[in-house]
Parts: sequence; structure tokens; C-alpha cells
Amino acid sequence: MAIFDDILEQTGKFGWFQMRTYLVVCVPTLVACLMAFVQVFIAGDADHWCKVSQWEHEDCSQWNLTESECTLLKRNLSTPLFDKNDKRDPQCMKYNLTGIDLETAYENREQITHLDIIKCDEGWYFDRSLYPSTITEDWELVCDKSFIPSLLQSVYLAGFLLGCLMFGAMADRFGRYYTFLIGNISAGVLGILGTLSPNYIVFGILRFLLASCCYGSLLVGFVLGTEIVLPEKRVYVGVVLWYFFAVGYFVLSGLARIIPSWRVLLAIFALPYFFIMPAFLILTESPRWLINRNEDLAADKVIKKIAQVNGAKVPQELINKLSEEKESENLKRASLWDVIRCPTLLGYLANLWYNWFVQSFLYYGLSLGTSSLGVNVYIAFCISGAVEIPAYTASIFTMKKFGRKISTAVLMILAGLSCFATIFAPLGAIRVTVAMLGKFAIAASFSNIYVHTVEIFPTPLRTLSVGACSVAARIGGIIAPLILVLNRVWEPLPLVLFAFSSILAGLLVFLLPETKGKLMPDTIEESLNLKHSSYKHIQTEEKTPPVTI
Repeated sequence: MAIFDDILEQTGKFGWFQMRTYLVVCVPTLVACLMAFVQVFIAGDADHWCKVSQWEHEDCSQWNLTESECTLLKRNLSTPLFDKNDKRDPQCMKYNLTGIDLETAYENREQITHLDIIKCDEGWYFDRSLYPSTITEDWELVCDKSFIPSLLQSVYLAGFLLGCLMFGAMADRFGRYYTFLIGNISAGVLGILGTLSPNYIVFGILRFLLASCCYGSLLVGFVLGTEIVLPEKRVYVGVVLWYFFAVGYFVLSGLARIIPSWRVLLAIFALPYFFIMPAFLILTESPRWLINRNEDLAADKVIKKIAQVNGAKVPQELINKLSEEKESENLKRASLWDVIRCPTLLGYLANLWYNWFVQSFLYYGLSLGTSSLGVNVYIAFCISGAVEIPAYTASIFTMKKFGRKISTAVLMILAGLSCFATIFAPLGAIRVTVAMLGKFAIAASFSNIYVHTVEIFPTPLRTLSVGACSVAARIGGIIAPLILVLNRVWEPLPLVLFAFSSILAGLLVFLLPETKGKLMPDTIEESLNLKHSSYKHIQTEEKTPPVTI
């Protein structure tokens, strides 16, 4: 819609109208980070040991021990010691102390070690020094149920896939405004309902639905915000949006540290969805969507609103030309078959599908694995978010300086090597530094690969291809938490899988055509010619599509 871009030139490229719309859009983006990664804290793997019910109300006053020393004594007396070859977890086993009081056990410590060893049959005690309140403790998701927190995180990320498909279709059918409104209201309601969950099954169902609404509102809000700005502004609009996502790391870490109850924490995270409701009184439908749906009167009204808020004149002549432009457009409908029957495009799609899968796989794997770096989890999580801010800035710089292919490939390989180096790095500051280098690289390359994808495929196949790649990314996110559980089989195994998959993805990027400085293809033939150096280059300032994760 070239004429609509001309209208935006006259009504304001990025005036107060665009700014206030964009600020509203950024709120769900920040909250999406809170909701996506809150499980790092509310399902933290806290230290735990078996309950011995008959000792629960006994004290250690006769031995002049403090309450904490008494707790430690009870734990040491009830917990068996296994040698290195014994695969049983001492946190899940205890001596059979039936009928033995604390004083008798204390005075006969050597004899206790000869008692039968049984599984925890009365529940567990949890160390609350790091995580004051968790679903792990409330629903005892340890030992035989220790896989459930990771499964719940995968269920949440699976909701992203539903949100991507459902809200994308709703936005195209019913409009950006109402879909964005429905997404925010639904996310707020589901967020509150999640705090009332009586068990992990209900919690998982509500989290799945919440994720679809969180991601759906983010996605539709992103579209709504970018459709009212000119193409040359969209790259910056897109990057700033993800800065808000990165800020969410700091907000989450701070609130998780000071809020003692996970239920209260989740309720607080749901409130912003309700707080921005009054802002919908000043938001409007996307004029691009209205024009595409032939709702000319509604589109005219929005355009005049943009001009009024931005203090510009209404370009009536250009508005009148919009209908002429629409009549002259002849857009070709495309299907997946157009990609399948072209071996080169199919190869590009398969390559990018794997790359998007790995990008999301590593991003969520490294973000959710901050508790294993050997430093305070709250500090590590803040650092994990902090590295994303320069990463998104580096994404713009590397793409414009070195091109899409070289920069993405190098960043992917760097992310893989960092994962591999993390295996050998000692716990603490060194491991955090190495791991965060990987997080920096994967965040930057994720932005790059989106741009590279939309510049490879022709206009009729662009949305279809990016949609297919987005599905791959969602699958990678679903699998990532489950891969982290494999550290129980062999501690370095998750990092080994992250490393090799990322390095392979980086090498595969070299098989893709370079698109820097080239016109975006409008036909399949032009896409196939991208690999030739003679393909037409742009003559004006390079315009880059928006980035997203």
C-alpha cells in the first residue's frame, strides 16, 4: 500500500498517535516475559528431605540446640548416606524410624544406620531460604514427580503455539483492535484464576490457556503497533519492543525476591492487563487492516484521527486515491505446494525451519537454566535479561555491517561454542560469563534469522513461510524445558545438545543466500536469483523488516 505510506508521511511518521499506541503494546510484551519465566522462581528446585512425623513437634532443648540446628540434626539422623555407586537419591529416601523418638535416635546414631531404608512416605520438608513459596513444595513435585515442573513449563510454551495460530487467525478475521482487547482481558482473567489452582493439573491447564492469550496479545499488539509506522521505522520499533521484554527479567527477579507467596506474585503479574483497559478508549483499529477489508469509511476515520492527534493536515487527495490503488492491485494467493514443488525454496524452508527450532530451543533452554550456574538465581536471571539489551542492538549493527548470512552463522556458532565451554567452566562468575555470552549470541541471532527469512521468500509466500518457521520455534521452546531434565542422566547432556545443534544450525546458514542490500523478492524467480551476485540491489537507504522472538 504505497499510497497509505504516503499518507503516513504527511500525517506523521512516528507522532504522538503512534507513540501512545506503541506504549500500550509494550505493556503486554513486558508482562509476557514475567509470565513465561516466572516458573524459574515459583517451581525452583529447593533442597528437600523426608518428613519424620513423630519428630515434627519435638525440640532439642535438652542439647541446647537452636531451632535451625535442631532441624539439621533431625535431617542428618533420618537421611541415609549413600556411596557414589548408589544411584538412589538421599532426598527421596529415609531410615525406617517407625516407633523411634528423637532422643532414642540421637543416643543410638550408629545403630540407626543399620535400619531399613524406605522411600519418603510422609511427605517432605523444604528449604525456604532461597524460594519462600513454590508450587514444588505445595504439591510436593519432587522425587517421582520431579519431572512435572519441567513438563508444566513445556505445557506453557505449548500455549504459545496455540496463541500464534488462534490469535493470528482472529486478527486477520475480526481485526487487530478487538483481538488485542480479547487477548488482554483473557490473559488477565486466566492469570487470576491460576492463583486459585488447587493442584498442578488445573494449574497446567490454566497456564496453557494463559500462554496462548499472553503470546496472542503480544503478537497482535506487535502487528497493530507496526502497521501504523513507515517501513524504515519498523526495525527500530521492533527492537524497542523487545527491550521491554528484556526489562521484564529485572522486574520478575525483583518481585520474585520480595513477594513471599507464588500465588500473590502471579496475581500481581495479571494486574497490568486490567490496568491498560482504559487505554483502549484511545486505541483504534489498524487502518491497513480496514483498507484491506474494504471498510473505507472506518479507515478514513482512523486516518483523520492520526492526523488530528499528530497535529497534521488530513491528506484528503491521497485518501481518495486509496480505492484506486486497491483496484489496481492483483495479489496472487499462494499455498505450501508452491514451496514444495520448488526444490531450492523447499531447501531454504527446511534450513530455516531447523534454524528457528534451534534458536528457540537454545533461547529458552539458556533462559530457564540460570539456576544451574553456581550463583544466586536472582542475580543470574537479571544478568540473563541484561545481556539481551546489547544483543538486540548488536543485531541491527551486525546485519547492516556484515550481512544477514555471515552475522547469523557466526552468532549461532558462537552460541554453540559458549554452551560447550560452559560444561568445563567452574561454577560461579566464570560459568555465568561464558553462559551469558551464549545467551547474548542466541538473542542477537534470533533477531537476525527473522529478518533473513522474510527477505528470502517472495511476497506471495512470505507470510506462509514465516508462519511455518514460527511453528518450528514454538516446538523448540516446548522441548527446551524437557531437555534440561536430562541433566539427571548426565549433567552436561543438555549443554552438549544445545552446543551441537547450534553449531550445526550456524553451518547450515552458509547454504542460504545473502540478502543484505537487495530488493525483497516479489516472485519465486526473484527468490531463486538471490544467490546470484548480479541480483538487483536497492538504490536508496536500506529498509529492514521488524525483528521478533
